[in-house]
Amino acid sequence: MYVVTGVGGYVGAQTALRLMERVPVSQITVTSRNEATLAEWRAKGARACKADYNDKASLIDAFRNAEAVFLVSAMEVGEKRQAQHRNAVEAAKAAGVKRVVYTSFLGAGDPEINSFEIADHKFTEKLILESGLSWNFMRNSQYGDAMAENQAAIAITTGKSIGNAGAGRVAFISRDDVAAAAAALIAGRGERNRAYDVTGPTAVSWPEVAALITELSGAPVEVVDLTDEQMYAMWDSLGVPREATGDFSRSPVPWCSDGMVSLGREIRLGHLSTVSNVVEELTGRKPKSLRELMKEKAPSWPKAPAN
Repeated sequence: MYVVTGVGGYVGAQTALRLMERVPVSQITVTSRNEATLAEWRAKGARACKADYNDKASLIDAFRNAEAVFLVSAMEVGEKRQAQHRNAVEAAKAAGVKRVVYTSFLGAGDPEINSFEIADHKFTEKLILESGLSWNFMRNSQYGDAMAENQAAIAITTGKSIGNAGAGRVAFISRDDVAAAAAALIAGRGERNRAYDVTGPTAVSWPEVAALITELSGAPVEVVDLTDEQMYAMWDSLGVPREATGDFSRSPVPWCSDGMVSLGREIRLGHLSTVSNVVEELTGRKPKSLRELMKEKAPSWPKAPAN
């Protein structure tokens, strides 16, 4: 039995669908907190279990004697996510799971990288290593979908691309490529007890992202490079809390500024510039470039403002 958690989210759902191409659906268990989602998967022939990272007993039931569990990182950053991940790892151990495939983040294995977002991944990797379970860590680069959807729409409508990444480069990865690589790992491709850096084919800078948006949309985009302090001030002015436990009632985004600012700093320092061939190694096909991903998403972009 192979377990895919979080099929209410895009990566979990796509991973389960890709896994169906590799193993019989009767060998797949999916988990979600949403009954409607579970019903859809039961209709496909999968075993579907209501399970929650906050409820260890529900996880143990879902994970029982699994060959592999795909552990999708929880959404909430900080102590809450760490507690949820501890529940999941302890449940996997108690349920007799043979291997955990965890969605980590690029740089989690580097002791010199200490961004706010990466702390939870380092914590979780350590939990898994200490559990005695067999494992694979997918240290994913930043999702290119965020650039091709949200960032592009904001840049087109405002005429600005604002960040603190400087000239740092990122090999953006598509969520579909992450799902394809995950399904391959879950089904047995790759080496046990190995961490994989999962990246796109080319590392690009923020100015290059802005130029690509301009090229494909026709909208001029000015790159505005801020200091970390200026980025904090901007998010403060928009009502975004600095901490994950802050008040999000007025925030236009679901992320705290500690996470966003520290990610920009890590990009600026070159910590996300890694380019790997892992997607092709695991799946047999090359990953999408950011250009390809943006071309796919461009029809949904807002129209360029009239001159």
